[in-house]
This record gives sequence, C-alpha cells and structure tokens, in this order.
Amino acid sequence: MALVNNHKRYELPLIITRNQVYFPYNQSDDLDAGRPQTVEAIKFANSSDDKLLIVATQKVFTVNNPTMSDIYETGVLARLTKVRERPHHITVQLEPLARVFINELDESGPFIIADATVKFHQPLDPDVNPELLKTALFDFFNDKLELTRRLHIDLDALKGADMTLAELIYFLANKTLNSTEQRMAVLAEDSLERRIDILLKFLEDDHANDAVGAITQIVRNRPQSAEGLDEVDAESPFKDLEDGEAEDEDDDEEYDTGEEILAQLKKRYFPKNFVTRIKKEAKKMGRVEPSERSRIIEYLDWLMKLPYDQETIDNLDLENVRKVLDKDHFGLEEPKKRIVEFMAVKRLAKENRATVLCFYGPPGTGKTSLATSIATAMGRKLVKASLGGVDDESKLRGFLRTYVGAQPGIIISSMRKAGTINPIFVLDEVDKLGKSNRGDPSSALLEILDPEQNKGYIDHYIDEPYDLSKVVFIATANYFWDIPRPLRDRMEMIELKGYTEEEKVQIAEKHLIPNGIESHGLKGYDIKFTDEALRFIIGGYTWEAGVRMLNQKISAIFRKLSVEVLSDIESNFTITPAEVQKHLGKPRNFFTQKEPEPIVGVVTGISVAGNIGDIMKVEVTTFKGKGLVNVTGNLEKMLKESGEIAASHVRSYAPKYGINPDVFLDTDINVHFPQASTKDGNSAGVAMTIGIISVLTDRKINPNVAMTGEVTLTGRVLAIGGLYEKILGCIRAGIEMVLFPEENVVDLDEIPQDVKDKIKLVPIKSIDEAVAIALLPKKTKKTATA
Repeated sequence: MALVNNHKRYELPLIITRNQVYFPYNQSDDLDAGRPQTVEAIKFANSSDDKLLIVATQKVFTVNNPTMSDIYETGVLARLTKVRERPHHITVQLEPLARVFINELDESGPFIIADATVKFHQPLDPDVNPELLKTALFDFFNDKLELTRRLHIDLDALKGADMTLAELIYFLANKTLNSTEQRMAVLAEDSLERRIDILLKFLEDDHANDAVGAITQIVRNRPQSAEGLDEVDAESPFKDLEDGEAEDEDDDEEYDTGEEILAQLKKRYFPKNFVTRIKKEAKKMGRVEPSERSRIIEYLDWLMKLPYDQETIDNLDLENVRKVLDKDHFGLEEPKKRIVEFMAVKRLAKENRATVLCFYGPPGTGKTSLATSIATAMGRKLVKASLGGVDDESKLRGFLRTYVGAQPGIIISSMRKAGTINPIFVLDEVDKLGKSNRGDPSSALLEILDPEQNKGYIDHYIDEPYDLSKVVFIATANYFWDIPRPLRDRMEMIELKGYTEEEKVQIAEKHLIPNGIESHGLKGYDIKFTDEALRFIIGGYTWEAGVRMLNQKISAIFRKLSVEVLSDIESNFTITPAEVQKHLGKPRNFFTQKEPEPIVGVVTGISVAGNIGDIMKVEVTTFKGKGLVNVTGNLEKMLKESGEIAASHVRSYAPKYGINPDVFLDTDINVHFPQASTKDGNSAGVAMTIGIISVLTDRKINPNVAMTGEVTLTGRVLAIGGLYEKILGCIRAGIEMVLFPEENVVDLDEIPQDVKDKIKLVPIKSIDEAVAIALLPKKTKKTATA
C-alpha cells in the first residue's frame, strides 16, 4: 500500500492531529497519539519500508472521530523518524516531506487511508528574483529585532544557510506562527509571493483575530458549520485578502448598524450562547435612544473581540523547557525541577488542569520572569494582572451593565489582550489582595482557579458563561502567610529563596551585565566588571534578597559611562571597586554588625524582615525595682509576651542557672531591641532568655554565636520559619555559629551545600544547650597569697 504510481499520488495511512500543523522541511516535535485509529495507522506505517504516512489537521479541536468534512484538505506527506510506545499512547517524531491535497478517505479498515496528491507551489513569475524575495524577508526580521530575539532566530546564520525560498518561508512560519488558522493559511497557499504576504501580515499584527478568522474560511474552502454559526458566502471573507487589498482590523473599530454586527458573526466562530446574545442586542440598536445605543455598541464590541477558538499550539518538549529555564535563570534548581514536572504531566495527561502554581519569595528573585519563561517554552501568549490593592470583587468579576461606565473585570479584559483561549495568565501579588464591604476578591479568585467551575466563568459585564479551562494560571506572592488560607490551599506553593552573594555574582555576570550593556547602547565597548567590584556593589549598595536593586546599581554605572562616552571623557571600562565608588558614591552599611568583643547582656539574635535575614542585637539590663519585665523597641505584642515567658522560665529554674531566686523580688529586667525594627514571626525567645541569664550571672556572651527559636516556660525550643534567610544574614555579618531549633533540621535539606559549608549549624532542643554554648565561663578573681 505504499506508492501507487510515479505521478506523486499516494494512498497511505492517515493520522489526524488536534491544533498541530506541520510544514515541509521542518522536523516535528514529539507528537502524542492516543486515538485507536491513529495508533493503528502509526503502527502500520512504521512496519513499512518507507515509513510514510499522511498528516492532516482537524478543524475543531473537540471532535473525537473526525471525518473528511472535519479536516483541512491540505496536509503533509511525512516519514516516521522515531516511534516510542507508551502504556496508553504512542509518541512519534515526523519528518514532513511535502504538501499534499487530500482527495478522499477510506474509513472502512482499522485505520483511515488517505488518497492524496502532492501539491507543488506555483512557479514564480520569470521577472521575479527569488533572492530579492528572500532579502525582503530578512529586511523585515531585521526591523523586528525583539521578535527575532524572542524566537532565538540567528539571522546571519539563516542568511548563510543554503535554503530555497519555499524552505525559508516554511522555516520562518514554523518559528513564528502559533495559531492553527495562521499556520494553515500559509501551508495552503500555492503562490510563494502570496505566502510571504500572509506570513508578514500575521507578524505585523498577531492579534488580528478577525483577519485570522477570515483566513480560516479560505483554508477550509467552505463555511464553518460550528454550532450556532450561520452559513456564509464562501467567497466574501477572502475576497479582499486575495486581491491584496485587505486592511488590518482595527481593535477599536465600532459597528454602526446591526447588519454590520451580524456580518461579523459570519467571519469567525462564536459559541452558540454568544451568537444568541449578539443577535438579540443587535436587534435592539434601532429601537433605543442614542445613549443606550452607544452602550450596546460598546458591549457588542467586547463580545466580538474576545477569543473563543483562537488557540496556540503547545510545545511540551521537556528538553526545550530545560534550555529556556537555564538560559533565562541562574540557580533556582528546585523551582525549575517542579516546572519540568508540571510540563511532563501536562503532556501525558492533556486534560489535567488542576494544578495552579504559585511562586512566592522575596522581590527580585525571578517569580514573574519564571512565568515568562514558561510561556516562552510552551509557545503560549502571556498576560499579567496585578492584584495588589484589589479590594473590590467587581474589579475581578466586572461591573453590571446597569452601572454608568461599567467595564469587564481584570480577567476578561486580560483574555481580550491575550487574543487566545489558552494563554499563560500571571496573577501578580495575590498576597496583597484586599477585603472590603464591596466583597472578597479572594473568594472570586477561588472560582476562577477551579477547573470544575471556570469552564463557565461569568463576568458580570459580559453576563455569559466564558470558558477559562484552557488557561494556565500562575500566581506570584512575596509573603506566604499573607495569602488568604483558602486560596493558599487551592494552589501549589513553590518557594523562591533569596540568592547568596555567589549566586548574585553569577547572575550579574551572565544576565544583568550583558543585558545592561545592550540596553544602554554600549555594545561596542569592552566593559568588564571585576569580581571584587560586583561583591562591593552587593555588600555596600544593596540590601535585598533578590537582584532587582543590584540591577539598578549596575544600570546606574552604565548611565554614567554613557554620559562620559558622549562627552568625550576618557572612561575606564574595567569596573573595579574604586570605579564603583566613583560612580555610585560612598557605600552604606545596610546590615547590623556583630559585636567585636563579648559583653554581658548583649546577645545576637536573628530576624527576617521582608524576606531578608539579618542579625539582631538584644540588650538586657537590670536595676532595682519591683520584679517587673519590660520589653522595648518597635515590636509586636507577641514579642513582648515572649520576653515575659523568657523571664518566667529563668525565674522558675533560677537555681539551675546559678541565680538566687530572691533577686526577682526587687529587680526589674529591661529587654531592648536597639535596631527598633519589626520582624516576621516570633523567634527571639532563646536570645532573650540567654540575655537575661547573662546579666543575672554576670557571664559574657560569645558574639560569634547567633541564635533563633522560641522558648516555652519549661525551656523547650520551638521551631521557627525563615531559617535559610536567617543563615544568609548570619554569613553576611561574619557569624561563625548558628543555634537553631532541632525541629528545623528537616529544613537543612533545602539549603545549598555551599551555604552550609560557610557556617557551623548547631540544632538545640532546650535552653540548657544554648547556655552551654553561648555563655562564656565567668572569670574568677585570683587572691594574693603570702
């Protein structure tokens, strides 16, 4: 059943893909096949000598058993290059060889057999030079540098490749087009000149959804008969495009008459309920007052511009995902690993939509840019919506149309911007959601993120069920505990920890400096930062856990250099610590310094503020009084209660520590935090207890030992949060040893080994262990002897 004759006509097994269009001369990504007919067709083709088959694309994604009327008539002849059998499906790779026109199908056997003829493109006009057309293509991409960077197209290498004009068009279309309709429009076009026009038109405005819908009609060679769609004159949607006179649809276009509205219904697919609503509203336009008519037009404009079937093709190749993540981000091994797992599950279980990822961690650690990398790797559109300060449910769900100036909510507005039904949707700052008498936005967000409910999400303004089930939602947050509990339980929380100094140096060298040189127009100058200069910037000019401020300081240096270059001032392009100080001024010390010598009553605690760890001095003094305990500083109530518990423990176990219990009858204790900084959590109990014991026993405290943990009345040390950030803060301050609760030993597995190697970490269960390590022996005075 291989080759029928020598006139390029074939009878071969047919496989039908959902939303995947292949171009000749371009190796395919992995294709997962699970339908019985497709699996049998692949097995038959793989058993033949030439391993040839025909590949077609179905028009509507949801059709499970497509027939001839359900597929595009243009497909490709392809050869199987790799076949891997899985438990429930087969994964294959294809080498598309040529375009074919599918004449008819034989569906009588265990798999479909296609009768197909190879489609050659029309010969170029003798007066047209193909090299000039290739040059025109390269000129277009030279003017679209952002597009070429995003798609990693090396234009110089591409120019040097020995490619025909047809091969070049297919290569660029394969790289740049995601929409099924757009890809089919290019594949089905016989004229190379017209094929170029279609490609460039799409790239000029890849959100021109109405134009895409019109092209869909040409490719299908007949009106789309989806549910709720009227029949269309087969010539009308494509007439202007074929004459080369088509103009891009204006996103802000308004329709003046109901007839214009109804005409638009015929150009693209709309769900049945939206068709009914649009027709109903269009009929009102001639019977209402001008003010009401303008409101109807605005409402219909929203309905007409929303995406309903425009869908990008997913690239779920795991190796590609790893490459994109490694290229865009240094470190972050655990988050990257989890993202690869997320992609693997999405590829194996295509209907799995339950997981909503939430990246949380300090500002500048790469939460939003990770989401951008996921979109790049998958080939999906990216939209972002900031939820910071949103305290009105209507800002998410939209406002009822009865209100003056009503608009859709953030979700629907972002879907219109995306232009596809399956974008990567980033919900930024979910921890900053507000709550007011106008509703609870976090409750609305629960519905949006639930795949069982968001298939029919209703925005109050749109007032029709809209399908969000194909959207991949990714949330970001700075503080874990500030996310509302029900919302936190709905998402999978992935922590992005603060960077070590060494990681910041690597990020600066591999990402921040090269990007800064290019964005500041300094690419022709040999600018280099020494390691000492970068560490000087990190230690003296930044205080954050991420790298945002580091990027700002490096950019400030580039701006100074730009002025010097344009002013003909002799510049030093090797940036040393001296050059850093010249450009940025004197460094500042943002962090607490450890005590140089042991002191009675001064203990080193550890705090985390804004996801940044730092040591925290705690001073304890005593004076004559009535046995009162005062805790002072800019502190929260629970921290003051922690000080009272520490004093109560020392008073209860005074003899064990060598303290006279009667001292508490006439001695007041003052515990003070001199930095007067608020702190996250409650973990200074151990430090306060050691400070109290120190002043009452007159024993000095080792300044090279820092401690964290809460204490109970019996002296047991309780677990804390933010251990990794606290350890980083201690390393920065030059601390040699950290005492931490034994219950937190499990957290050490998540801390990089190079960090643990820089400091001694000692787990403790009780205050007794901390006393033995942190308090120095009391020196006894020598008595003179005769």
